[in-house]
Amino acid sequence: MNKVLLLCLVAVRMTAQDTIVFPKIDLYKRNIVEVSYVKPLGSLSDKYEGAVSTGFYMRTKLARRQFIDFGAELSGIIKGRAVDYEVNGEKIRVAGSRSSFLLGLRYTRLWYLSPNRHFQIETNSGLGWKYLHYSKPGDDRYKDMDFQPTLNTLAVTHGLKIMFHGFGVHCHYHYAPYGLFDAGAERHFGASSINFGLSGSWNF
Repeated sequence: MNKVLLLCLVAVRMTAQDTIVFPKIDLYKRNIVEVSYVKPLGSLSDKYEGAVSTGFYMRTKLARRQFIDFGAELSGIIKGRAVDYEVNGEKIRVAGSRSSFLLGLRYTRLWYLSPNRHFQIETNSGLGWKYLHYSKPGDDRYKDMDFQPTLNTLAVTHGLKIMFHGFGVHCHYHYAPYGLFDAGAERHFGASSINFGLSGSWNF
């Protein structure tokens, strides 16, 4: 009787172990930092020489190899050039921009992931809000004028990233038509730039 009871307990225990399902842990890295050099293209190259950009993104999984990255990029402008800004029919010369900012999201797809998950190739397609910051001239005649020459617009981005052990390189194209929502901006102000640099990712 004792042997039968012991065999029954062992069988129940083995059955219970077989039915336990352990949750699968996703090993993708959720926090992303990118440091880039920004090269303006076309007409935008007349507005500044270049920029150094720092971006931070947080990654959320959509599917097996698909993600959404939410984040922001802050850029320090190198040698911003003065531009004309029109207010009430008057053209005002404003000093070169010193900073720009991008807030948005990106759809990320892993096109290749090594079996050990240490090497990956991904593409990022993004949409966001971007501004190029300018300031009013310091002359007293402009203090009471109600205008802000900061240019705001929608930005579309697309790029490629190659990562190894959480570190890698990236290259992204940005299209941001600055004159789209601001009638005071110069015509054909420029919209295109390319970012290339280093990327790192980790989990807290």
